[in-house]
Amino acid sequence: MNKSSHVVISVVVGLVIASLLILPNALSSKNTETPKAEAKPAAVAANKVAVDTYIVNGSVIDETIQAVGTIAAKQSVDIVSEIARKVTRIFVKEGSYVQQGALLFKLDDADLLARKYKLQQQEKLALLDESRFRELLTTESVTQQEYDQISTNLKVLQAEIGVLEVEIAKTELRAPFSGKIGLTKVDIGAYVTPNTVLTTLQDVSQVEVNFTVPEKYASEVKAGQLVQFTTENATQTFTGKIIATEPKTDVATRSLDILAVSENNEGLLVPGVSTKIDIGLKQIQQGITIPTQALIPTPKGYSLFAIKNGQADLREVKTGKRTKGNVQILEGVSIGDTVITTNILRLGPGVPVSLASAN
Repeated sequence: MNKSSHVVISVVVGLVIASLLILPNALSSKNTETPKAEAKPAAVAANKVAVDTYIVNGSVIDETIQAVGTIAAKQSVDIVSEIARKVTRIFVKEGSYVQQGALLFKLDDADLLARKYKLQQQEKLALLDESRFRELLTTESVTQQEYDQISTNLKVLQAEIGVLEVEIAKTELRAPFSGKIGLTKVDIGAYVTPNTVLTTLQDVSQVEVNFTVPEKYASEVKAGQLVQFTTENATQTFTGKIIATEPKTDVATRSLDILAVSENNEGLLVPGVSTKIDIGLKQIQQGITIPTQALIPTPKGYSLFAIKNGQADLREVKTGKRTKGNVQILEGVSIGDTVITTNILRLGPGVPVSLASAN
């Protein structure tokens, strides 16, 4: 074997050894790369946050505003005397219903009746004188001036009697309208003046509901609209009807005064109690509402997470009317969007999410 043959053999042996060294490395690289490619989807899936969602759809929303009001009687008055007198009779029971014109209190009128009797006796004599002088005037036995004097004296007496009758009528305090009597403040024998309140009278067959609305709704609230309201002393919801509004808003409060009335046949509405009022404005046919737990408070208002391309998408929203468990969204969400309602604290913009359940 010559020298050139030894060289060829050495080269071949070297190539075989090199291939044997490279092959295990290639096989090792191939074995490690394949599991990595298979593990990548599993790792991504493990990093996704499982969330519950709400699919937004359009619904009919009654747009309303809320207000706080006060109930007042349809008619209410303090019963007082126009004259200073002593109470001699009380004809009413506290808390009872009375009809218009019913006698409530009687004041002392003994001196007035005595004066009236005296004037009535003088009137009788004056009537006789007037009749006699009228006959004498026809025969010209008396002058016209003499007859006029007698006639005038009669009319003066009759006028004085009329004044006394008015004074006597003031000693009888009667109900100006039908209603319910309150508590009596005086007893028989008490001396009362025009500043003394004897009792109160209220007509509660209907009640007035007084409330205000912000000035931005001033043009939307009109007479004839119905309102719903509740009170602290009753569990049911009542209905009232707006009968009048102030022609202008209050400059100090920037609000409009509203007056509504409601029937009170069962007597459940008590004057003086506060009310929570819902005033219907209009219906929104394609309104958007979402569960309140989807909202995230922010310094500017509220935000929420929606799903976009499998990731959490943070959105600023403008809210409207709230109901139990739901809130109206005015801006930031569209019909068909998917809103995230759980695991919100684990989310951030762009975080991958997986769907646990959809409502």
